[in-house]
Amino acid sequence: MVLSLITGPATEPLTVAEVKAHLRLDAAYGEPAPTAPTVALVAPAAPGNVDNGAHRYRVTFITADGETEGGDISAAVTVVNNAVNGKVLVSGIPVGGSAVTQRKLYRTVAAGTAYLFLASVAGNVTTTYTDNIADAGLGAACPVTNTTTDPQLNALIKASRQMVETFTRRALVTQTWSLVLDEFPDELPDLIRLPKPPLQTVSSINYVDANGVTPTLWAAAKYIVDAPEGEQAERGRITLAYGEVFPVTRDIANAVTIEFIAGYGAAGNVPQGIKQAMLLMIGHWYANREAVNVGNIVNEIPMSATALLWGYRALEA
Repeated sequence: MVLSLITGPATEPLTVAEVKAHLRLDAAYGEPAPTAPTVALVAPAAPGNVDNGAHRYRVTFITADGETEGGDISAAVTVVNNAVNGKVLVSGIPVGGSAVTQRKLYRTVAAGTAYLFLASVAGNVTTTYTDNIADAGLGAACPVTNTTTDPQLNALIKASRQMVETFTRRALVTQTWSLVLDEFPDELPDLIRLPKPPLQTVSSINYVDANGVTPTLWAAAKYIVDAPEGEQAERGRITLAYGEVFPVTRDIANAVTIEFIAGYGAAGNVPQGIKQAMLLMIGHWYANREAVNVGNIVNEIPMSATALLWGYRALEA
């Protein structure tokens, strides 16, 4: 028997916001907003498009998860006559952490107070930009909240979900699996039990027939899918429809492939007891960054993660 994951869950059972709340982290926790850049008129003087008046700048960091709020505000730079000197050199553009993939620059209109999109600075290396954009060319307002998240929290959520799935022998959020067998059952009981409950549906059953034809699709009308429901549902099974028999396969390894969809569905359907166990695990890992605890006497808290999960552990066979 070979069990393989085809498509993993599109989301995790817990959101970063839920984990932040459990860890008592500030809502703005994530990539820190940047410091202020340095701004000055371009030298030597050259005509440009930046409108006459005072302008200020700020920067945001972009990660795979989102964008920080606007960073510290620069000093003002004043364009007196853009027909003579109408370009601004933005230097010292902050470089972010390893998760930062680009930066965005925002600027006020002349004598304005709102910060509007000016330009993107690709990567996390370049520290200068020459501004030659008129006020009319500025874009959307600078964000006021930090929508980035710490990659560590995402990693902890995924690791805790995988550990819970291994311990409980379950699938949590919807995912697609492949079960490969050497043959169909040839003795009682005439059924195939599928791992990773709760089972949602069986997508297909293919096999190599006695003549070596592959893949041969076994018609869904010839079998019945029994998918128990509930938070503690046990393994689903495939049984024969009335009057049917299992197909004859060629005598080779991996002759039968069953593709099925498992899991509770969306994250909101995952039992709260499982989510609470994940939160306890994440809290422990977040507070203890190493594999061992040195110099402290520690005891497992009663009714902790393991205790919560035992009630959801599926039968092995």
